[in-house]
Amino acid sequence: MRQEDGTIDAGGHPVVIGAGALGALNKRIGHLDPSACFILGDENTLHHCLPELLAMVPRLRDAETIGVPAGEASKSLPVCSDIWQHLTTRAADRSSMLVCLGGGVVTDLGGFIAATYKRGIRCIHVPTTVMGMVDAAIGGKTGIDVGGVKNMVGVFHDPVSVHVHVPFLRSLGKRELLNGVAEMIKHGLVRDADHYHALREAPLHDLDALIPLVERSAALKADVVREDPREAGPRKQLNFGHTIGHGIEAYSWEGGRSALLHGEAVAVGMICEAWLSWRKDLLDRESNDLIAQHLLSMFKPFRIQGGEDHRIIELMRNDKKNNAGQFRFALLTGIGSVKVDVPITAAQVQEALEHYRLLVREP
Repeated sequence: MRQEDGTIDAGGHPVVIGAGALGALNKRIGHLDPSACFILGDENTLHHCLPELLAMVPRLRDAETIGVPAGEASKSLPVCSDIWQHLTTRAADRSSMLVCLGGGVVTDLGGFIAATYKRGIRCIHVPTTVMGMVDAAIGGKTGIDVGGVKNMVGVFHDPVSVHVHVPFLRSLGKRELLNGVAEMIKHGLVRDADHYHALREAPLHDLDALIPLVERSAALKADVVREDPREAGPRKQLNFGHTIGHGIEAYSWEGGRSALLHGEAVAVGMICEAWLSWRKDLLDRESNDLIAQHLLSMFKPFRIQGGEDHRIIELMRNDKKNNAGQFRFALLTGIGSVKVDVPITAAQVQEALEHYRLLVREP
């Protein structure tokens, strides 16, 4: 539900989106009056986005910046330890505030830091990527990776607020832009068929065309979070594409392979899981084929050798959605609708991976 001032209610926190998002951030910081502010960003966001943030949010001009390397590797315990130590050295107290300026890695990491430092300090998310704006920054999920398993350790910790300044997207390249669009496609597939079809037809290189779609996806994510803040029911819908996708993402990090971005892995996962939806007689064949053709037209194929299926399945066994050792999937019942907690066997996962291999095999 979006209010006239551009604010979306995500239950535990507001999401402010639109031309006034950073002005609202300046007012919010003034109202909260933290004892100190720290800005967490990666090397890209501190270079490309921090100057605009400071120009539009005067109350952050005295904040100290904390930088981490760009990329998933920063979601680690050693990086957390360094930041905790840095905050301790600077005598940050429980009235301090952490402003997380970045994409999903920065908001996942920063949210976790804020949740755990001195048993919890306040944080505000200022996402700078499509992935952050429509998904990662909304909903209070935090997490770091352990042992090659994505988001293995984390807690729910709602930010005070999320401020979406869409012009930050100008700093993104095509690959990073499409990385977040994958999550927008997922939102349409599980919640809003019209949104999905609008994404299929939109000129995604045109920021003006993308803005209303980003706003719609952020609203869809906020709606789900408001209904189910702690993923006890409806929020599981958002796991479509992620059970296999997380396994493939972790697999791509191993053995000197070309690592996939999160959205790229989820795109593979959505192709596989749409096919599983059809195989389970939940989804019609025409919709399955449409989804596969659309995603294959947007994302480069990822080569998976048949002998490696077992490794992907092994990585999937650490998935948080599993129950009693059994895979639990969110599968489509149509474009715009989904069924959660569908049991799937390892053999069926292998069949889905083989299906993907056949789709992307070289002639």
